[in-house]
Amino acid sequence: MPRIAVIGSDDGETFRDRYGPWALVAGASMGLGAAFSHEAAARGLNVVMMARGRDLLEKAASEVRERHGVETVPLVADLADPAIGDVVRAATASLEIGLLVHNATIAPQGRFLDVDLDVELASVAVNCASPVILVKLLAPAMVARGRGGIGLVSSLGGFQGSINFALYNAGKAFQWVLAETLWAELEPRGVDVNCIMVGATASPNYLAFMETLDRDLCDRPGADNPLDRARYRLINPCTPEEVAVALYDQLGGGPVCYSHPDDAWIAQATFSLPRDEATRVWVALQQTATRISSRQAL
Repeated sequence: MPRIAVIGSDDGETFRDRYGPWALVAGASMGLGAAFSHEAAARGLNVVMMARGRDLLEKAASEVRERHGVETVPLVADLADPAIGDVVRAATASLEIGLLVHNATIAPQGRFLDVDLDVELASVAVNCASPVILVKLLAPAMVARGRGGIGLVSSLGGFQGSINFALYNAGKAFQWVLAETLWAELEPRGVDVNCIMVGATASPNYLAFMETLDRDLCDRPGADNPLDRARYRLINPCTPEEVAVALYDQLGGGPVCYSHPDDAWIAQATFSLPRDEATRVWVALQQTATRISSRQAL
């Protein structure tokens, strides 16, 4: 039987009562997206799992269905497609989507002038346009029901500029501010919105990035400055499962949450700096990598 998590209301409302019966997870075939799908299913929700790659997606959907005894719908779709709203509308027309988790990202790595323009524009489409399209599609029914949840998966990188991840950081900043605005507008109408600011997380793409790090710079636990604390997190990532639990446990406490206490500390410490200093901290953090990773989220 699936595990049903109580979200703390006095009347015993369950996670499924609040956010069910269906979740839609964008970017669901591996890593964080698979973890969000498993955890939603463990809390009693059926899951529409969306990603571009058919084989990985169908395998992941089968695993969620078999492990948790829920229904799953693997939806092969590209979030960069301008018609993504029509694709999702057709696939979910008969389903009551009570939870949207936007996890997918395109994160081209390299100096802004060196990355192909078409890749950068695809990053804008996935990181910025697609959450707008999906929220516009799914939130009206949530508001009409007076319940539901929206989780946007952002990053500590979205708090400032840096080097090598211009479109990723900018896109995550977009999601952060969008989530805060949605929270202000939708929370009074019964829809919970939270943006999880994710730090280092052991996804397949991130594990490839870890191989590029200068580890001598990273072994300073408990440091009282954001650069050393962030470098330590680089080699001590959360698991995707920990991030999924953190978002769902905090979904009703938006507009922003964190997957690890150090991430909250780093965010607050960095954000309190003048903008030039904050950017220099993140430049130095990226310079902890000795080379561009051979595997990227593209």
